[in-house]
Amino acid sequence: MNRPDSLYTVYKWFLPVALLFSFILSSTVCAEGINFRGEYEYINSNSDTTTKATNQTVSSVYSQFKQQYNLDFSNTIYPYLTLGGGAFYELNNETSKSEGNETKTEETRLRPFVDLKLNNPIYKAGILYRRTQIENKTTGLPDTEDIQDEIEALVEWRPANLPELNCRYSFTHIYDDPATTDTSEKVLQLDSTYTLAKDINLNYIYRRTNREDTVNNFETLEQDHNGRVNYSHNFFNGRLIVNSGYRIHYNTYEVPSSENTESPILRSEGLSSLDNTPTDGPALDPNPALIDGNLTASAGLNIGRNGDQTTFVNIGLDFGFPVDVDKIYIWVDRRLSASVANSYSWSIYTSPDNLDTSTWTLQTTVFPAVFGTFDNRFEISFPSVNTRYIKVVTRPLSPATPGASSFPDIFVTEMEAYTTLPGLRIEKIDHNYTLDVRSHLTEKTVLGYNFAYLSKTNEEGTVSDKQTQQTHGVFARHIFNQIFSASSSFSRTDSKLEDENSVEYRYSGSIKADYWKAFRQILTYSARETQEDAGSSSTNAIFLRSNADIYKGWSALLDTGYSWSHPLETAPTTSTLIRAETNLIPNHMISINMNYAQTITKEEGGENRDTTKTEYGFQTFLTPFRTLVFNFR
Repeated sequence: MNRPDSLYTVYKWFLPVALLFSFILSSTVCAEGINFRGEYEYINSNSDTTTKATNQTVSSVYSQFKQQYNLDFSNTIYPYLTLGGGAFYELNNETSKSEGNETKTEETRLRPFVDLKLNNPIYKAGILYRRTQIENKTTGLPDTEDIQDEIEALVEWRPANLPELNCRYSFTHIYDDPATTDTSEKVLQLDSTYTLAKDINLNYIYRRTNREDTVNNFETLEQDHNGRVNYSHNFFNGRLIVNSGYRIHYNTYEVPSSENTESPILRSEGLSSLDNTPTDGPALDPNPALIDGNLTASAGLNIGRNGDQTTFVNIGLDFGFPVDVDKIYIWVDRRLSASVANSYSWSIYTSPDNLDTSTWTLQTTVFPAVFGTFDNRFEISFPSVNTRYIKVVTRPLSPATPGASSFPDIFVTEMEAYTTLPGLRIEKIDHNYTLDVRSHLTEKTVLGYNFAYLSKTNEEGTVSDKQTQQTHGVFARHIFNQIFSASSSFSRTDSKLEDENSVEYRYSGSIKADYWKAFRQILTYSARETQEDAGSSSTNAIFLRSNADIYKGWSALLDTGYSWSHPLETAPTTSTLIRAETNLIPNHMISINMNYAQTITKEEGGENRDTTKTEYGFQTFLTPFRTLVFNFR
């Protein structure tokens, strides 16, 4: 690929001038409307990793020198009209040596842009052009060059006491050398929001996306309509709270019959937790930021070096109904180096529910996952699974990873799910209505009722299916005193898929005891009964969790549980669980984590298959210096 003359000029003249300004003027130059900044980072680390089982020690040396230069300008050329532009340049050299093997990587990023904005109190408009060019040279691999050209246009109208209207258009062209990729995407989005009354909000979004792949010679078209009405009001000085909402989503997707494509899956709820036992409860907590469409704002999950090194990060989705999934995107708030991105291992778990007593099934582990060239996201592909709940589990960045010191914080921002579909026309329509009523009878007692109705219709070619689901639930919470509190809930869910009907009942109750700040317990009973056309099944469980802060820097956890179930097609089973875990941090240089778990499962009937599963682990992190880390397992 021939380098464009304009880029060659930038390389030839901008970089020497940037270096001169950077060193002479102490890294930062500012003038009226013009800013120049230079940043430098050098890292050198030596690490020894010993495997306890084999007593084998592996020594490695890592060095990194990163240079960044940022030039931007802004000038008001007319009232409310501003012209801006600039360029970002980064040169990153990494060298790693291990067991006599040396690998050198040089990555260059150049990102010039120009921006014209019109902004006044009633309307806003703008147009932006940006190019991102990334060159990569790695020992033993062919050189690569990836280029992304972007054009974005925006028009907004914000009149007083009338609906707000926004129109956005973007064009993105991605290509590389060697020529393995040449794709373009055109997106037109119209959205409007309106506050009809104090407690009623209306929102509508239309999005049209046209994608073209020149290399493979095919084109797709997707159109998306989203409408939403929300109502929220407090009565009797906040003692009665009512929240209600209705959402309709209509989507069409057209794919050539000769091709397969990735189709996005509608997400009902984002979920997350920090928990070291991903195969079971407690239930994942709601995390709306994981599905809000904002790819840069943190969802509160830190997988960087400052994350909890002894605890798994669980990132999940609820689809509302069981669906087929074969790809997950995990977006983060910054670009990662290759050594850092490739250090993460991603385990895929699925579950039919999300309860404190749920069982999550490990489907596969992906290591490493592809990290986007231009998008800050992990692309996790795996064999297709059918599930309502899915989660990916990983650990925060290990301090032993080369270059980890440059990434103290890496925040997850979004989670998306996709399924691969053959070429055809796909039409989907979803209805979702929710009602939540909550009454504070006293300062210590809360009663509530919730209702949800879901309807989903899919038409894929000549095949059509419809699913409906409605749930009624009640719950209660009461605080007895400073130590004891209790909660309980009951729900009924009626589901229908084509001619198949099912009814599910859920019961749960828990008692929580905070004896003092250093010792807490929670006892939970839960049950689920499902009635289908083919018969019925049930599951019951009792679970006790005890947490103790034995001393400053020393905590412990003990779980005990017993469950019994009557599946629809297999023999009744019972299961006993005991799990213990302790974490000791004697000082800022040492962290020790130990865990033990045993599960005994017995199956009734003639075959009487019994299983015992025992797991235990030991981890030690020793950080005598910032650049020297020992990890013992």
